[in-house]
Amino acid sequence: MLVAVLLASNASAGDLWRTDAKVLSCAPKVLRAGGTLSITLGPGHGSEMAVHRHSDNVYFFIVVRQPPVDMVSLMSPEEFAKARRISLSAASTGYAWVHGRGQEPIFTTSGRYSVETSEILESERGGHRCTFEFRK
Repeated sequence: MLVAVLLASNASAGDLWRTDAKVLSCAPKVLRAGGTLSITLGPGHGSEMAVHRHSDNVYFFIVVRQPPVDMVSLMSPEEFAKARRISLSAASTGYAWVHGRGQEPIFTTSGRYSVETSEILESERGGHRCTFEFRK
């Protein structure tokens, strides 16, 4: 369900997922093992966040309104909506949105990743995205 909506959203990424550093930016552009990703959030960034690992198309939920019972959220959606800067270490975990999986390390494979924010990730409303590389 959710993955299908996210995949459909990404299929037309030019329409639904915007890149605007005033709303969402990630630094550094190359995250290394032991490093920290700094995420700067501007007005209108939304109240939910996920990290997308492109190599296997897995989404890791970090903040969502109705989390699965066993999900460990970074913060509440209300706190996230007000946040202006957050950090994710290269050792961070997220809730892998794949049947039979759950909370697990995000940065396990070198390659391209995106942080995606939205008012509702599980919708076709889209949101904002910043992309970076992770290298072991």
